[in-house]
This record gives sequence, structure tokens and C-alpha cells, in this order.
Amino acid sequence: MLNIVQQELLIETRRDERIEPPSRDGIQSGLREWLLLASIAAFFCLQLEVAVLEQIDSLSLYMTRLEIALDAAVALLIVLGIAGAWWLCIFLMVSVARFVPFARPRRVALAWYFGLLLPFFYFALSLVGAIRTLIFPQSHTGVFIWLLVLGFSLGCILKVRIPQLQTFCRTRLLPIAWVHLALAVISVAALWVQGVHFFHNYQHTGERAAVSQLPDIYLISFDALSAEDMSLYGYRLPTTPNLDRFAKQSFTFDYFFANSNFTAACTTSMETGKLPWSHRVFHQGGFLRGAAQGENLAEELHRLGYYTVMISSNQWAAPFRHRTLASYDAVEYEAQLGTLGALFRFTNLIGVNTEYTLYGALVRRLTRVLTNVDAFLWPQRYPGPAEPVFERARALLEGKRVTRPTFLWTHILPPHDPYLPPSLTRKHFLASDKLTRAGDLLSSGTNGLPPGATAAEFRGRYDEMVLYADAAVSDYLDWLQRTGRLEHAIVVITSDHGESFEHGTFLHGGPTLYEGMIRVPLLIHLPGQKEGARITQVGEEADLLPTLLDLVGRTAPSWTDGVSLKPAIEGRILPERYVYSMNLESARIFDLISNGTVSIRDENFKYVVRLALHEESLYRYREDPLEEHNLIASNPEIAARFREVLLSKLSGVNQQPRPSR
Repeated sequence: MLNIVQQELLIETRRDERIEPPSRDGIQSGLREWLLLASIAAFFCLQLEVAVLEQIDSLSLYMTRLEIALDAAVALLIVLGIAGAWWLCIFLMVSVARFVPFARPRRVALAWYFGLLLPFFYFALSLVGAIRTLIFPQSHTGVFIWLLVLGFSLGCILKVRIPQLQTFCRTRLLPIAWVHLALAVISVAALWVQGVHFFHNYQHTGERAAVSQLPDIYLISFDALSAEDMSLYGYRLPTTPNLDRFAKQSFTFDYFFANSNFTAACTTSMETGKLPWSHRVFHQGGFLRGAAQGENLAEELHRLGYYTVMISSNQWAAPFRHRTLASYDAVEYEAQLGTLGALFRFTNLIGVNTEYTLYGALVRRLTRVLTNVDAFLWPQRYPGPAEPVFERARALLEGKRVTRPTFLWTHILPPHDPYLPPSLTRKHFLASDKLTRAGDLLSSGTNGLPPGATAAEFRGRYDEMVLYADAAVSDYLDWLQRTGRLEHAIVVITSDHGESFEHGTFLHGGPTLYEGMIRVPLLIHLPGQKEGARITQVGEEADLLPTLLDLVGRTAPSWTDGVSLKPAIEGRILPERYVYSMNLESARIFDLISNGTVSIRDENFKYVVRLALHEESLYRYREDPLEEHNLIASNPEIAARFREVLLSKLSGVNQQPRPSR
């Protein structure tokens, strides 16, 4: 005897002869099974359309229409894959329900209600999020909103009876699914024509060459290491004991500054010797274009005979994101641990920008879900440990079969958030149990401070991460020394940007350019160096390329913005100049620069202006590193000088060729 649900399905079947009758298994075969799949896919695809519409303005700041379309094509394929996976989960659940007496007669209802609840909830949440962003751009989607949308979704789904639900899916959602399936076919063809492919670690053995007298170069960069929190630079806690020791045989620059406050722009300046307004990487998802892809340090050293290598645990620092892969003989990517790391790894496509676009825009809610999953499964595990990067570096150096000198750039994620130091350094500076689990660090606040935590507690965990990063780099340096490589090498240690704990601003994002965000370490160790020295002259990340070329006896190319710091190492005075840091995330790379924040400094003063708002500030940064005393009113003539210099520089920058849309 048919149960109530099957009777309802039978009635609906007689209304429409195109629908096959129910099978004895309780779930209809043929069209109805595929109708459920199509309906699930339609809701997920509608969510993607909402995301594209919501993010189109921000994506167009640094991507052309074709680039956005290609990234959306990849997102579409992923979304369809998620829909298929969810569909299979539903049928697995229904198959299990066959053996549960209570659930057996309700399998059809379970399939349709559960099958549509998640995609409809995901779509509704995206729609609410888009409306919220439009009306209240500074607000955040909290747990209450999630629960409210979930309750609404559950009510909508359960209110409709199965036959009416199937009719709606067939008449409204099935056409949407067919359209997106056709778009998926077109997407595959378009991506194939564009040569889009997965990134794989690679090592080219290279041609054997005669033994060169040029020294090896080891560039080691931290992520989010602020000089302000290093005992090397006078911090109150012993956070960098090993770098303190290494500084005794290195040149330590006391005032070295990042050219921006986020990874992509900073590491591109390190790699190219250009300021952000020259290399045009204004955004975390930005990349080099055209001839600029070959204008970088690795390419210059490669021409000198170097074997060039980059190993990174942060994708935003890697050559495949900068589009400089062709300049390296070997590139390896140590993806983060956990489910989110797997997403990063398996969406790492060459030829499109999806690794950032997906994470930051098109499927960002999925990444939030995966972040929470990782926090639940591995509550105290840091997602991007430093050791695997250095293990890869050691293996590569030991296995290298060419006699060419080596340029090896290793970029590690620590001490970047989340601040989850390993047991070796956990509770070293903060003895309490607060902020020891990933869930504690998933902030819902607009300033990045976790709920219920003080700035001092948050900073204590960061300092423990600094201590951990210091130990990891020390192990690598000790290995270089034990194997004799340090004796014949130039070693450069720095960071892409810093971290902020003052002015109610935490982490390093946003338009502000406080000293904690942009003052970073720089240590340079020369071959055979035994004595260290402190250098108080000002430097910036764009100086690294001309400095390293100068140290191996070559002049910097004309396209660099930086200057060589070799004269300062030799005890000479650098030419008078201005050093820049900038956050241009509000500017379009295709337009004239009129938005963003720019800081400009000489040996004594730091001038900061928010271009669109005409907000200015002036500080004596050596005496006032916390920027507590704004001198803009008391020193108008100095501010006027900086303003004139900046406007003149901007005028010249805006006359340079810009990327075409």
C-alpha cells in the first residue's frame, strides 16, 4: 500500500504525463532524480550570480571584463561540482533511510526537503548579505542573521508540499539549470582556449655551468612581522632572541619600511623594485601585466647565471599570483593545512585569478564555512607552519645538481594571524587559556579584535607567534651554517608588512598606514661577515632589488624605483630622497590615482594623506613611533613641502601608461 507521500506523488504524476511514476524504492527514477539535481544546481548558481553582482564593482578595480568572466566561469564549474556532491549526499542519506523503519516511508520527502534546504539557505544568505552590504556596508553577518535566514529557509521549504515543490522546480528552476549547464560547457571551452591549467610544483635542473664566483643569495621573508614587536628593535619582550644573535654578524636597518600594508603589493615591490603605483598591484588579487612580468629580481639574477627559486606558504606572495613564473627555475607552494588549504591548493589555476577571486568574492561564504570546519577539527593547530617551507628549501639545495649560484626566496606565513602558536611558545608571554583555540580568534568585530579579548591579550599571542617564527628561521640559518652555505652567501631577512595594535586598529588591513603596519625588519648578512652594525638611514622594500644587484656587482635597471643600500652598508650617506608607503585598494588600476592613502617620509618626518578625503597628518616618527602627536597644525611649512612633493610625484605617475581595460 502506498504511503501518503507516494500517493501525493502519484496524483502529481497523473497531472503531468511527462513525469515518470514512483519506483518501489521510494525515490523516482529518471526525470525526478535529475530534477532534484537541477534544482539544487539552480539555487547554487543563483547564489553565484548574486555574488558576481555584489562584487562586480570591487573586481573591476583591478580586472578586465574578460578576466572577471573567466574567473566566474571557474566559479561556475566549482558551484556545479558542489551541487553534484550535495545531490550524491542526499541519495546516500535516502539509501540509508531504507533501513530505518521510521524514515523508510518518508524518503521522498527527506530527499526533496533536505536536498533543497541547503542550496536555498545558501542562496537566501547570499541575497541577504548583498542587501545588507548595500544598505549597511560596515555591518557584518553574525550568528543571529544566519539563524534568522536558516529559519526563514526552513519555513519556506517545509510550507510547500512535495507535488507543488516539484512543479515549481520543473517550471522555474529547471530552465535556470539548463542555462547554467550550457554556460558551463562554454566555460570549459573558453578556459581551454585561454590555456588555463593547474599549478604544480616544479624544478628545472637547468644547464650545467662553470663554477661561478658569485655568492648564493638567500632571501627570507616573514609575513606580518612588525619591527615594533621585535626585541631586536627594542621591544620590551624577548620575542626575537635568535635574530638578535644573527644581527651580531649582520647589518641591521633600524628604519626600513614596507611599501604597502598587505602581502600582494608588498612582495611585488620586493620582487620588482617598484612602488605600488608603478607596478599597479593595488589589491590583494592584483598581478603584473605585460612586459612588467619580466621586470623582476629573479629575472635579473637569472641573466647573471643564477638558479632562481621561490618557496612560499602564502599564495599572495608567490610567483604564480604575481605572474612572474617564467623568471624562476623552481617554484614550490606549501599550501595551508586543513580543508581551506585544500581549497587554495586545488583552485590554484594558472592563467586566471581565481585563487583570490574565489576566496575573497565569489565563494567567500564557502571559505568561511571551511574556516569554521578547520577551527572545529583542529582548534589549536596553526594552518601555515614555517617548518615545511624550510624543509622544502633544504631538500632543494641538497638535491640541486647544477653548479650555478642560487637565489632562493623563502616566504613563511608566521607570525600572520590566526595567532595560534605551537606548544613550544604557547603561553610564553600570556599565561592564561584565553585565545588558545581557533574559535576564539574568529572575530566578528570590525577592528579585528576577538570578542571578549583585550588588545594586550591579543598582542601577547601575536608575540608568541613572533617567538615561534624566530625559532623556525633560526633552525634554517643554523643548517645553512652547519653545511657551509652561510659562509659564501648573502642572506637577507625581512617581512612583507607589519601588524597594528595601536589606535584601536588591529591586524594590518584598511587604509591606515600606522608604523606598526609598515615598519619591518631588514638584516643583510654578507659572505664571511663576522661583525654586525646598525644603520639608521631610511630604506624601503623597493630598495631590495637594486641593493642585491649592487652587492653582486651589477647596476639596477632603469625601471626600478628603489636605490641601492650598499653605500649605507659601507658607511656612506645615501642620497637625499623620499620613502613611500601606500594603500591604493580604493583606486582602479586602469584610472588616474585619486583615491587611497599615501605616506611619504624623509629622515625626520612622516607625512600621511588620504587623497579623496584630503585628511593629512604629520609626525616625527623617530621620536614618536606610536604617532601620538600630529604636527600638521604646528608645522604647516613642513606639511606644505611634503604635499608639494607628493602632488608632483602623483602628477608624474598619472602620466605613465596604465593597463588597458
